[in-house]
Amino acid sequence: MAKFKKLISLFLVITLCFSMAACTTPGENAEKPTSNEQSGENAEETSSKKILRYSLTADAPTLDPQLMNSIPSSTVGFHIYEGLMRNHVGEILPGMAERYEISDDGKTYTFYLRDAAWSDGVEIKAQDYEYGIKRLVDPATASDYSFLVTTLIKNAGEINAGKLPVDELGVKATDDKTLVIELNNPTGYFLSMLSMSQLCPVRQDIVEKYGKDYAGDAEKNVYSGPFIVKEWRHEDRLILEKNPNYWNKDAVNLDEVHILTVADAMTALAMYEGDELDFVNVPAEVLKNYEDQVIYYNDGANDFIKLNMDGSSDLKNKNLRLALNYALNREEYILLSSQNLYQPNTRYVLPQVNGVEKSYGEEYPYEAYPLKSDADKAKNYLNMAMEELGVTDPADVHLELMTTDQERARIEAEVLQSQFQTALGITVNIRQVPYKQRLEMESNHEFEMVVSGWVPDYPDPMSYLELWPTDSPYNHGSYSSEAYDGFIEEALSNSEPKERMDALFNAEKTLLEDGGIVPLQLRRNAMLLNDRVKGLETYFVGLNFDYIYADIQK
Repeated sequence: MAKFKKLISLFLVITLCFSMAACTTPGENAEKPTSNEQSGENAEETSSKKILRYSLTADAPTLDPQLMNSIPSSTVGFHIYEGLMRNHVGEILPGMAERYEISDDGKTYTFYLRDAAWSDGVEIKAQDYEYGIKRLVDPATASDYSFLVTTLIKNAGEINAGKLPVDELGVKATDDKTLVIELNNPTGYFLSMLSMSQLCPVRQDIVEKYGKDYAGDAEKNVYSGPFIVKEWRHEDRLILEKNPNYWNKDAVNLDEVHILTVADAMTALAMYEGDELDFVNVPAEVLKNYEDQVIYYNDGANDFIKLNMDGSSDLKNKNLRLALNYALNREEYILLSSQNLYQPNTRYVLPQVNGVEKSYGEEYPYEAYPLKSDADKAKNYLNMAMEELGVTDPADVHLELMTTDQERARIEAEVLQSQFQTALGITVNIRQVPYKQRLEMESNHEFEMVVSGWVPDYPDPMSYLELWPTDSPYNHGSYSSEAYDGFIEEALSNSEPKERMDALFNAEKTLLEDGGIVPLQLRRNAMLLNDRVKGLETYFVGLNFDYIYADIQK
């Protein structure tokens, strides 16, 4: 396969960097190597390598491909696992599948695998893909991301619900090099999904060897992608190394990638200026000092407040949810929380995903709530809610807003708290927890309100909307609407593009008219990039960075 190099792609603006807490700089302890040495390598050997260095604000929560549910994990997973296809900045390229065929009815895909080996030299087989996808769907795995295929692949929903055995899944390896996948309906975006880590191959013998510790450390896994995990010091650094067994290794220029955990954004910026990192996102509070140097980009994430409607709090009440939505001044929120680096959002689905012929936003313009709030509507909805809840004093309406324990998240939460309390007179308490704990608590429905976000896994509105059907495992807010479920069913079964897209738009409107979430912002990032780095890509679908074909010019 040819080497694919492109200049930095400037898409929208945003970064699901989810984290920004304060913590020490990696490597400051005496027993840890400095940025110029690694694991016993001498400085001369290290300096001769092409090493890309960047930071995350929190450690990747997991590198188990079927359990990944965050952008930090998915970005790493994109580089250490190989899907049947590879989505390279919107271009669908061959991955492990050398070629494929689609049946006339668009429901059956047959993939023919190339000759390739895992990082330990064992042959990669079609059975590894079958096992990985079955593992995703298996209810015993308890993957948050099983929703990706429960409505897509034949029998996946019934299997995930425990109604059919896993062997009934419409994914079969007919021999070592041939994989057949049967879909419920023709799905135009299916190929673009196949580079996602959750649909990548897994070695059954390795999973069974390590059990619950599978993929917990570098040596407890094998790798099929361009890089392998050389070392993982949890909460400190993740070191990737070029995979010598990767089928397209000649197109990979980098020798290593060093991903440091740097919770504080200002610390990361100082490390970039000290030539310890090769690229960094500039914090909003100091952006004015770098405006002529940064590259703006979007990673597709939109942020919103996820509301728990399971009856454990007053948010079961629709009028209270609508009061929150109309009370929020999104323009002021953006100004106070990010100095206008981010963009206010009044809907749910990212406008830049694909519509029928143009972008979804162009074909379906929509503003669910006003940018500057509507105080009268907010108070009217609150009064109706209080009557239904049997409350006479708005201060007796108590809500907890959970967010991560980073400084940026604290600022955002305090702005939201102030706006809700000032406009409505209710009581809002803030709870900050570590990023990994926030994800776990969301999955377990252990929250009332939580600042959350979503990046599309494929460039279609369904990537956002498939989270909210009543029976979706990712429906952490327990939202339930027969109308919404009906529109999603219509979109899944309708192969006429315009009718399908109409159904998706009706689903989005239904969710927002029900106050199912509180839209907040589209996140834009401002990146500083070392001139030595070439071919680093940003993308707004499924990951932050694509550096498979990046290079370092000495």
